[in-house]
Amino acid sequence: MANAVVNTTSPMAGRRLQRDVTRLLASDHRATVDDNMSSLAVLFEGPLGTAYEGGMWTVNISMPKDYPLNPPKVRFITKILHPNIEFNTGLVCMNVFSQAWSPSYDLLNIIETFLPQLLRNPNPNDPLNHHAAQIMKHSEAMFRQNVIACVNMYARPTPMCRLSEAGKQLLEQRSSDLSLSELLSDDDVDKD
Repeated sequence: MANAVVNTTSPMAGRRLQRDVTRLLASDHRATVDDNMSSLAVLFEGPLGTAYEGGMWTVNISMPKDYPLNPPKVRFITKILHPNIEFNTGLVCMNVFSQAWSPSYDLLNIIETFLPQLLRNPNPNDPLNHHAAQIMKHSEAMFRQNVIACVNMYARPTPMCRLSEAGKQLLEQRSSDLSLSELLSDDDVDKD
């Protein structure tokens, strides 16, 4: 990544972007970044104590050339039911990504603060998803049930086969020489 061409016109902004991407990659969040750091994909977990708990979403963060002066564009790739997130495109409606953005914010603020706050405090009065807003205004209990159903349908991590120690070691080695069928052969899968 050190030799990557940074998506920016200013050397100072380029260093800031590289610093923020490095901090995100060094955190506990699972993320991938394209070569010029213009697009990131982050695995985002639903906040505890919400209807989104247990869900995992891929969130795309598109970095503008003039970051951090302007905010990144954030959208959910994985479907999510939320009044402030458009269901089909995943676009996020949040004041901090428009009028309230500050250059002091960084990528970790987005993943650790802004998105969890959005899921904890949906606002049905400023919706991108009018259907979700109507459900929430009608009945918060019904909204919660619909969110949980949507999480179960789209955002639950796929269950993996239980692997033996040999299978786990093969996965940890990330051997590119082995196919998926070889990793999950009957010799490597625990039998109940």
